[in-house]
Amino acid sequence: MKNLFQDYSDKIAEFGVHDPAIIKTKEKYYTISTHGYFQIRESNDLIHWIDNKNSCFNQTTIQNELKEGIDYCQVELPKSRNLASPFWAPDIIKIGSKYFLYYSISSFGSTQSFIGLAKSDNILGPYKNQGKILSSKSGGNIELPNAIDPCVKFDKDKKLWLSYGSFFGGIYIIELNKTSGLSKNNKIGTHIAGGKMAPIEGSFITYNKKTDYYYLFLSFGSLVDSYNVRVARSKNIFGPYLDPNGKIMTDTDWDNLGGIIIANYRFLHQNHTYTAPGHNSILQDGEKYYFVHHTRLDEKADKHYLNIRSMYFNELDWPVVMPNRYAHDKLYLSNKNINGTYNVIHLSKRTSTKTNESISIEIQLNRNLTKYKQYIQFFTNDKIYYGVMASIYDEGLNIYTLAFSAMSKDGETIYAIKIK
Repeated sequence: MKNLFQDYSDKIAEFGVHDPAIIKTKEKYYTISTHGYFQIRESNDLIHWIDNKNSCFNQTTIQNELKEGIDYCQVELPKSRNLASPFWAPDIIKIGSKYFLYYSISSFGSTQSFIGLAKSDNILGPYKNQGKILSSKSGGNIELPNAIDPCVKFDKDKKLWLSYGSFFGGIYIIELNKTSGLSKNNKIGTHIAGGKMAPIEGSFITYNKKTDYYYLFLSFGSLVDSYNVRVARSKNIFGPYLDPNGKIMTDTDWDNLGGIIIANYRFLHQNHTYTAPGHNSILQDGEKYYFVHHTRLDEKADKHYLNIRSMYFNELDWPVVMPNRYAHDKLYLSNKNINGTYNVIHLSKRTSTKTNESISIEIQLNRNLTKYKQYIQFFTNDKIYYGVMASIYDEGLNIYTLAFSAMSKDGETIYAIKIK
């Protein structure tokens, strides 16, 4: 079998992707990301990606179309699409026949920030600016939200909402006009997470019709070395969002909040260390969910790539993601061939630059693991982890093997891959 992920050197289309938003059209999947003028990548299968050098704008059109935000934030344009830029963390949604691109403009560490909307009849553009959604000022009240990192979603009642914010004042949500895509009342909205300079950003909300929960994903820590993604949920899109312990996500004890989804890790049988994985989006494609994020590789801040992972929901209705990138994963329903040696990683709720490394554990059905259909319960000395088991492709073994991802009732997570 060809090793799909043996070496990232052949994954050049994924290189340089930051803060990926994802959307599916009838023909393909597309990501739109930070850097340059909002870069666009495409794929037919979520595994093999192509970079056709497309962006939502070029240097001329972005200067003309986004002039209001550029002037407000007083930022300089990059000279090419591959360079770091002040155009950050977009989100995209299709409404009717048009693509609504929500963009942010800012500079590192500043609250002089701007979120706007541009529209196009084509995913590849040209995009025409529609104006400001909201903005924030530097030197002002740091208790107020920073106008970056938009995420746009319809709720189950077909109302349109935008969550946004970062360090400083935290994460907020506002309602939008679902026809124009602009703000309904020009207010800052409802506070749903973070605040008081807690290092939390990159909000993303998705709804699961089966569980009837809205899930709020957030990136904690530093994008350079300690990013980790956590999740909370609510019956209402505007909150309150509670973590697996029942704590509200606006609690000031920020590093004890959320259920951990992904953090720095390395399986010792694999080739790479995954550092600062974060700023995710979620793709729902039919009944299947995918967790989309960027990660730095081998503890090198300048070596970062797009990752796509299967995401499932455990028996307690919490999301868990597979420990490897997506490659035609399938839920494993059988109880055969479970026993064996697994490399296991424990992810605790902490923000750290430390890499979580695997240890080898013998797992036997009905001893330290029980299984019913796809659902598993994994037992340690003091906790039970609830998750799912799937057949996944492993980049180190170069085979399809069994793996599971599971979360405890206090929001810690176990990754496990069968190696023998």
